[in-house]
Amino acid sequence: MSMPSIASRRLRIASTLVVAAAAGALLAGNAVTAEAAAPEVISRWNNELIHVNSISPSFNQAIFSGPYTVTVKLTAENTGSTAILYTCLVSAEGGADTDHAFVTLPPNSQQTVALNVVHNFTGNGVFTFACTKPAGTSTVRMKQIKITGLKVNSVHNAPF
Repeated sequence: MSMPSIASRRLRIASTLVVAAAAGALLAGNAVTAEAAAPEVISRWNNELIHVNSISPSFNQAIFSGPYTVTVKLTAENTGSTAILYTCLVSAEGGADTDHAFVTLPPNSQQTVALNVVHNFTGNGVFTFACTKPAGTSTVRMKQIKITGLKVNSVHNAPF
């Protein structure tokens, strides 16, 4: 290698190190320690509920103020010989934020249902979960119901 290329290479390395050091100093001067709150988890479950009437046994959970994400998962099993339109809903503060799941349960079959809602509770509130089916239809066995409310540091809930 010739002398000019070695000198040129050293100059590029030195310049890169100076830029990296300056960027590090700039970032260090602007560093702010995040004070993230530990998440709070509220979890409820039921491995089997029998849904006979048009409205299932509902679940209501009191919750403290703050931003939450709430998920619900269950397996719905139609025990009858005709298809059923099955609807489930999770709701925060009486419908301020909601999620619906609509499934058609074929005869003698099962299907997994999942819902999610995020909401910033400005005071102590309630989230609710329930399912509905047409009156007079077959029993639905609700299996492996998992309901989890997770308090987070913040929620940004907007359409895309």
